[in-house]
Amino acid sequence: MELKKHIGMKIKEFREKRGMSQEKLADLLDTTKQTVSRYERGERQANQDILFQLSDIFNVSIDDFFPTNEKRDSELERALKMTEELKIEDMEFLNKLIEKTLSLEGAEREKFLESIKFTVDYYNKMN
Repeated sequence: MELKKHIGMKIKEFREKRGMSQEKLADLLDTTKQTVSRYERGERQANQDILFQLSDIFNVSIDDFFPTNEKRDSELERALKMTEELKIEDMEFLNKLIEKTLSLEGAEREKFLESIKFTVDYYNKMN
């Protein structure tokens, strides 16, 4: 779906949740009902100033107007669930591994990750 259409749908959703008319929203934005209608239909793109105003009016985050990355969110949830069983020392060690990986670049990062993969593969073969 086109981004301005998605944002338009969110504007309409937030407006309707608050029982607000297009006229009332237009007054708050200092614009016309037609402009609000065009935002909601995705015919006109709401610029960053309008989005900031809308986030204040609806008391939502600017992020709430944009689509979520469901794959990223589900991967994060999966990772968090996996850590529930870990001891704090293990979580600290994994954090160090992540920090080390992020500190490296190019061939050096690949070499580091290869050594971790080798260790995991070796462990899996032995068990």
